[in-house]
Amino acid sequence: MEARMLLDNLDVGVVAIAPAWTIVEWSAPAARIAGIPADQVLGKGFWVAFPTAKGTHVEQILQDVMFDGRPRAYLTPSRALEFKGKVFETHVTRGPRNHLFLALREMRAELSPESQAGHILTAFEHERRFYRQLFDALPTPALVLSLDGQILEANPQATELLGAAQSDTLRGRQLVDWTPAAERSAFATALREAMRQRQRMRLTIESASEGPREVEAVIENVDLTDPKGIPRLLFLAVDVSREVLLQRKLVQADRLSQLGALVSGVAHELNNPLAAIAAFAELLTVDAKDSHLRESTDIIHAEAMRAGRVVQTLLDFARQRPRVHEPVDLQDIVERVLALQRSALKRARVKTVVTMPDDLPAVIGDPQELQQIVLNAVVNGIDAIEAGGRPGSITIEARRTDGHISFTVDDTGPGLSPEALERVFEPFFTTKGDRGTGLGLTISLGLVKALGGRLWLQNVEGGGARLTAELPAEAVAREREPRSGFQPAGRRLSVLIVDDEASVRRGMTLMAERLGHEVRTVSDLKSALASLRDPGSRYDALLVDVHLDEAHTGFDLFEELLQEGRGRERHVVFTTGDSVSVTTRDRLQRSERPVLKKPFNLEELREMLERVAG
Repeated sequence: MEARMLLDNLDVGVVAIAPAWTIVEWSAPAARIAGIPADQVLGKGFWVAFPTAKGTHVEQILQDVMFDGRPRAYLTPSRALEFKGKVFETHVTRGPRNHLFLALREMRAELSPESQAGHILTAFEHERRFYRQLFDALPTPALVLSLDGQILEANPQATELLGAAQSDTLRGRQLVDWTPAAERSAFATALREAMRQRQRMRLTIESASEGPREVEAVIENVDLTDPKGIPRLLFLAVDVSREVLLQRKLVQADRLSQLGALVSGVAHELNNPLAAIAAFAELLTVDAKDSHLRESTDIIHAEAMRAGRVVQTLLDFARQRPRVHEPVDLQDIVERVLALQRSALKRARVKTVVTMPDDLPAVIGDPQELQQIVLNAVVNGIDAIEAGGRPGSITIEARRTDGHISFTVDDTGPGLSPEALERVFEPFFTTKGDRGTGLGLTISLGLVKALGGRLWLQNVEGGGARLTAELPAEAVAREREPRSGFQPAGRRLSVLIVDDEASVRRGMTLMAERLGHEVRTVSDLKSALASLRDPGSRYDALLVDVHLDEAHTGFDLFEELLQEGRGRERHVVFTTGDSVSVTTRDRLQRSERPVLKKPFNLEELREMLERVAG
């Protein structure tokens, strides 16, 4: 009879293990008793096929027989369904060429359930099931590791954390396979130190399905009762990725708050000289006879106004205020965002194309929120093109469709994978690695939905991605305000200008006089009150700066006019280069007076003066 047939017809299972711990024989009875087919173990390392045996008495016995050649035996529960709840005995001997031979036989039939051994085995099985259920029911990821970091057991939470389909596929693998190379040395040290005392550490887990996850880990030696045994380590992890991201966002928010305070403080100092530059430049442009001089002054005026818009955009971003719903010029929003991103666009070699019809209706929404939506779209486009390493373009289009405005931002980047397209609006999902927070599109989606619109992302043919927002539009398209030039004043007005900056005061004076008005200027509250109390004085409009000096503000003058009860407060127009501070904003709202934000042009000044003069 052939040796194979003989082995397969024995009542005892036979296993042979080579000196390199490779399984070279696995008989049919061994497969039946152990519940594992031969093709799953033959040719594999014993500790890979049986990772749960590592760090137990089984490993100790096998190592001892390999060392001294003295036969030994041990009992283990069977994994086979037909032997469920039963145990089998394994005899281990050392044979030729230092091979280990294991003989497996089922023991349950020889043990009476009423016997002492039967009671012990039954109690052991109940305890084993209880602790297995307890291990699997843990709400946090839990692993049992060998001293070298090999995974012996994994509960469902740990299986999910490591991105595996089943826990069985994790047994025998090294946990360091999921950790960055830079953290592996510290992890190995923590495993060794855990033999003596509990270890706590922060570790990065890199899962292909979820991306990097940061965990707070506790490593505990759970084999303290047997000082000679091989230790098994319990690895408990708490996923703190979202907490870390939220902490970073809080730090970022604090920095943004500080930046907002800084911007608020310097805005007045920036916008006042910009207002003077813009005023003198525009006046020179209007009155210039020489074409070259007109071109130069026109450029000076345009750049001063652009700088003012950048400062105002920064103020808008820093401002904390309640949400409003009002008509918003979408083209103005796009111009502001592109002005802020000018250097980033140049650095990434990105060309922008903006296509919007002149009769495009206003969008009904919050200006600051619309600015955030457009900014997120443009930044994502820049990042996508920059990641490709080649020049590209961003195309921004808007058109009216059935009571809405369809707003699209196309980039010529590489586009997104199907998996990424399905998840781009999930919180904390990002394709940018450490550079991204995974919140930009999530925030944009929430803002668009709050406006009553829709937002979606798709790849475009030929490469790139397209973000489309469907936004509510104003029912009737308003005539767009002129962006340059001015009209003469309809009638001559008497104007009082109150501003502490001499250059700004002079520039505003020349602008008002160029419009045909009679102007008087003062620099402080005391002079303003004296001028207003002059019996012969009568002013159709008062241009009052919000910040006058350290002791007084324009609101002090406004309160004086309220107290006198003659209605002259209705002719006040506040001018300011800082509208971000809470105090200033609240007092402006309570005054219910119009505001000219510095810098402003002749047309804006003409329209405002005519409005308050009645």
